[in-house]
Order: sequence, then structure tokens, then C-alpha cells
Amino acid sequence: MDETSISRKLDLSEAKAKYDEYAKSLLSEKIILAHILARCVSEYKGMKPEDIVPLIEGQPEISTVHLYPGETNKRTQNPEITGMNTEDSVPNEKKVVYDIHFYAYTPDEKGKVKIILDVEAQKKYHTGHDFVTRGFFYTSRMTSAQLGKEFEDPDFNSLKKVISIWICMDSPKYAENTITRYHITPEHIVGQFPTEKVRYDLMEVIMVCLSKKLSKEKDPGNLHRMLGTLLSSTMPAAQRKKVLEQEYHIPMTRIMMERSDLMCNLSEAILEDGWREGRAKGHAEGRAEGRAEGRAEGRAEGVDEGIEKLTQLNQFLLNDGRMEDLVRAVTDPAYRDNLLKEYHL
Repeated sequence: MDETSISRKLDLSEAKAKYDEYAKSLLSEKIILAHILARCVSEYKGMKPEDIVPLIEGQPEISTVHLYPGETNKRTQNPEITGMNTEDSVPNEKKVVYDIHFYAYTPDEKGKVKIILDVEAQKKYHTGHDFVTRGFFYTSRMTSAQLGKEFEDPDFNSLKKVISIWICMDSPKYAENTITRYHITPEHIVGQFPTEKVRYDLMEVIMVCLSKKLSKEKDPGNLHRMLGTLLSSTMPAAQRKKVLEQEYHIPMTRIMMERSDLMCNLSEAILEDGWREGRAKGHAEGRAEGRAEGRAEGRAEGVDEGIEKLTQLNQFLLNDGRMEDLVRAVTDPAYRDNLLKEYHL
């Protein structure tokens, strides 16, 4: 592998990391989180997002709260964040961080009720593990981490509810434009044991599966269209700004616009690099095909077809937010062929 190839891989890796960083930053805006809570969390049902914003405590933390035992209540030094997103680690275990970790309150007839939330942004749906299962691991950690912070043993009645919300961008067809809540409910096997909901309704995992194509339903409650617009890597900035401000009353601040534009620029850079690799492969495949058939037209046709297929694949992967697949497809022919089959190219 030459130096140029190594450099390109490092550049792509850095671009992908920056892309993720800007995407999480956009999602961590309070007004965006308020829209997510209004549509997904029962405690905020019927509330306007702008009325939920004041209930979000402090500044949500991005990739700074540890997930594993022993580290959850520590903070990573970062002057831009003061919320709850950190990394957890124990010996012999890899470090893991919550994407966006924060506290929120919900008005209740008995006063304000505190909830601890985590929002995870997932570009790849098929990762080899189930997000629901992983979500319950995250909520379990958010629950146990409260000991010594939110309550002291044996005051378990002070345990706070925890919710893990997963935003899936690369959803399969059968899951597109869905929101699913997994939570604890009692089952009375013999008789009726009276239990207050507040005593068992303490853990939820919520799956928000976006569509590969932007939803056309223009409705202030259409969370999928709002998130699809916010996280789009191809929609022009002016159009994105228009949809978010006019349909969802989300003011696009200068910082939000800058982050959004940077996401698009990074996407274009990654696409261009992938297209360059695809073009070279297309030429090679076209020449080989032409020689095999012994016809000049066969060679030209193979070049064009190879370039077109790989360019389409790069665009599909970019639109679907599958940055890891795009990077891997550049250097792994077998993996690239599987992706071509997946998209029927």
C-alpha cells in the first residue's frame, strides 16, 4: 500500500469522525431534542417542543459520559459542554460513550419529575447486534450509575426513570418511518397487586427508524421528515433551512448552519474520493471486458457501466448515511460487490 493510499484512508477516517461529530452536535440542540421528546416520550405527549426546551437541564453532553462501571460519573474536560455525555471503562473492556446524554424534567401534578435520557445516532442498522438489546444495556447502566449520585442506598424510591432513544438512519424497508417503544409493564398472573406506575415505569428503549428517502408528509408532528432534513448530506442548505424553519419553527442559528454545511462538505469530499476509486476500477473492469470480447465497443461500454454503477453505489451509501460502508467499499472489492448486489446495481 503506497503512502498516498494510506494518507487517503487517514483523511477519510478523519472526515468520517468529523461528520459524526457535527451530526451529534446538530441532534444535541435543545429544540431538536424537544421535538424528539414531544413525539417519542409519553411524558411530553401533547406538549409543544418550544414548551419542552426549558425543561431540558443545562447543556446536553456529547460523547463525554462513560458507559461502563467506574467511570460513568466522571467528566471529560470540554469547555463547550456541561451536560452528561461521557465514556465508561473497566480493565480489559473497551471504552464506550453515550452519544448525547442529558437530564430533563416533566411537569407533574406532584411537581417536576426528573428523567435521564440518552440519544444515539446510528448510521448503520445492520451491525451484528440488536439495538434494542444494546439499548437496554445502556439504560441498565444509566440506572445503576445513579447510586451515590441521584440516591443513596437504601433510598431506591428516589431512582430516576431512564430512556435510551435510538435514531436509525440506515433502516431496512420494513422498519422505515416507524417509532417503537419498549418498556416495563406489569402482568398480573394471580390476582391484582396494586402498584403505582411510578414504581415500575423506570426504563424505556425507543427506536426511531428513518426512511432512506425524505418523507413527503408535511406535518409539524412528522419527526421522520424533520430528522431526515436535519441530517441530510445532499439537500442544499437553503432548502434545509426553509423546511426546518417554516414547517417545524426551528430557527437555524449560525452555528447550526455552519455545522450542517460542514457535514455536506465532508460528505462531498468522501463521495469524491470514493468516486475516484470507483472510476479507476470502472476503467480497469471495462478494459478487461473489452479484451475478453475483443471489441473496442465492449471496452468502452464496460468502462461507462463500471463508472455508473460505482458512482450510483457511492451516492446511495452517502444518502443512507453509511459512511463506514463507503470507506470500506473503496478498498475491499468483495465487500463492494456485496453492496452492489444489495442495491441491485
